[in-house]
Amino acid sequence: MNRRFITLSIVLIFVIILLLPYLLYPFEIPLDTFIKVSDSDLANNALACIVFISWYGCPYGAADSWVLYAFISHYGKVLYNFSYSDPNDVYPNTPSLIFLSFQPNSSIHFKFLYLYNRYLNATATGLQVSNYVKYGLSQIQQYLPQYYQIVKEYVVDKWAQGGFFQSAAYMGNPPHIPTTIIVSGNKGTYILIGYLINPSLIQNENPQYLINHLDQSYIQSGVKDIQDLV
Repeated sequence: MNRRFITLSIVLIFVIILLLPYLLYPFEIPLDTFIKVSDSDLANNALACIVFISWYGCPYGAADSWVLYAFISHYGKVLYNFSYSDPNDVYPNTPSLIFLSFQPNSSIHFKFLYLYNRYLNATATGLQVSNYVKYGLSQIQQYLPQYYQIVKEYVVDKWAQGGFFQSAAYMGNPPHIPTTIIVSGNKGTYILIGYLINPSLIQNENPQYLINHLDQSYIQSGVKDIQDLV
């Protein structure tokens, strides 16, 4: 009897472990897709505001940068530098745009914030910190205060899909605020954690080629995702 009970217990535990990701799925935050997080317009007096939070070497931020540029370049003057993602990270040396400034010529605004350096071993300004999540939140609270609570809740506090009881911020090594896009306007506020297009789609391209070929279907599909929200 005891042997049968032990066997059944082991089988039950094994089944629960297998089913746990599916049981948690409805309660976790999806990655790489926009979800609505508020009916409120946090963009102040702008028609819409697109917020880009990333770090200099993030391959997801690198991929997102081309979609963002293809969209925002119609609504203002964008200054940028060409760059590449961390050569030691997943999707190494993904071509990217590093945004320097944006001057709007319409009611659609764009804000950006880089939190860490290219190698994710210091801040964007080269400072050494012991907690990248805490530091990232402090920077968001300082420079993007109206979006701080949303980032804290959905990126840091709530579990992410595939994270197995971890938030998106704690799925990385080291834990950090991952690339996040927020779109806020009269349709409400939406957040995407991760990428708009898979970095593998552009990994073998160079920045000069991409800047001249923004009409690629995979870039334009990301543009449409943003357009639908503003």
